[in-house]
Amino acid sequence: MAQFIDIVNGSSMTVALVDISTHLGFDSYSAQWIISSYIVTFGGFLLLFGRVGDMYGHGRIFLVGQLWFGLWSLVISFSNGPAMFCITRALQGIGGAMTIPCALALITTTYPAGPKRTKALAIFAGFGAGGAVIGLLLAGALISSLGWSWIFRLSGIFSFLLFVIGFVTIPIKTQETASFRIDIAGSLTATASLICILYYISTGSGTGWVSVQTLPVLAAGLVLFAVFVWVELRVAKHPIMPFSIWRLKNFSSSFVAILFLQGHFQGFCYFATLIFQNVMGYSSMQTALAFLAHSLFAVFAFTALGKILPKYPLKPFILIGFVLRCVAALMFAFVHSSTNYWTLPFCGLLVHVLGMGTSILPAQITALKDAQNDNQGVVGALYSTGMQLGAPIGLAIVTAISENSVTLNDMPGSTDRLMQSYRNGLLGVVGLGVIGFLISVYMIPFTRPTPAAAPTPAQAVEDMLLPSTIMDVDPIETKALGS
Repeated sequence: MAQFIDIVNGSSMTVALVDISTHLGFDSYSAQWIISSYIVTFGGFLLLFGRVGDMYGHGRIFLVGQLWFGLWSLVISFSNGPAMFCITRALQGIGGAMTIPCALALITTTYPAGPKRTKALAIFAGFGAGGAVIGLLLAGALISSLGWSWIFRLSGIFSFLLFVIGFVTIPIKTQETASFRIDIAGSLTATASLICILYYISTGSGTGWVSVQTLPVLAAGLVLFAVFVWVELRVAKHPIMPFSIWRLKNFSSSFVAILFLQGHFQGFCYFATLIFQNVMGYSSMQTALAFLAHSLFAVFAFTALGKILPKYPLKPFILIGFVLRCVAALMFAFVHSSTNYWTLPFCGLLVHVLGMGTSILPAQITALKDAQNDNQGVVGALYSTGMQLGAPIGLAIVTAISENSVTLNDMPGSTDRLMQSYRNGLLGVVGLGVIGFLISVYMIPFTRPTPAAAPTPAQAVEDMLLPSTIMDVDPIETKALGS
């Protein structure tokens, strides 16, 4: 449900962007911060809270994050100007950075690698797809009736409800925290460097990649990152990011793959949206409904793949996913103003969903496969950070290809010229997919599926007592159940 609420909140901004910017007085440049203010803090704090969850309990940090997310969701709804909205939206992003990596860690520490974990991760991804559906439709319905502020009020209400449910159902592990020390220097440098880099990526396209507003921030981010690496390797006794995890072949290769997968995804959705609105003449609500099939099919696709993936090696699925997503981008590249929705656009969206399911879900399972339980939080956080970095970097590349390949000044109203620009951008999306495919062929290991482990007596009793609860269980309590 945490994934569901986070995705609902994010996808609804696609529809609500214009209404929020108009109501609160955002100008054309600052409107990007309606989305970017959340992305910068969410991505910047992922690594910190993933590691804090490993140290002090994923359940504990998850609940704190859920409460924090809900509180600032309600505060956002009362924003009276751009400054208040962006500050509170950034604070909301910190809550998301607490909940998502810890939710992933709760799954991976509860279910061992194998069919059960794969099914649990498929359900997790399915809730994300469901959130995309609800977010698009809910935003359209609320904006036309109660107003955009109710998007955040409902997010807050559901977050508080999830906190209560989690408080009752997630046992909080009793830990000796004295042996844990937060790597303060590593935490500060990692968080600050990620925030600077994400800021540069988020604002570079609007203000210029080498402008005085962005380039110094990037330079600061790179210096801070170098300091972070030095601290982790030379100084920290309890590093926030143990570099040993990068020696896990499954994790490191999947991290690289997700950069290309998310860049491809963001580019595809961006140009598909522009084609629907600027070439095919759809309104915002019509565009949301056009993506409905995409999101609904994703729910069923991820659920079905959860049953299929445990039986086969995952690398072929990832490669097939890259191919399908490239095909989907090519299908949209041949759309024109008179194209019927039920031909290329509809079929392209379905092919794209199938490609998403056969690539992102197996990549996620592969990334989390080999990490020890005490590193699951930081591994999940790093994987999510890769997603946050890959999306804007990929989008920046393909939009640069689109904008620089066709001159629109001569005929600004020409649909054909616009479509030519979008087509070139989609070919750039295909290029990202091809590069990701080739890198995955070389890097991702071909491993057999992990068989289901025979349950221990303690696990059998646990399954009978709590069959549907995601738990962060104390080993002492588990032994007590088995005795």
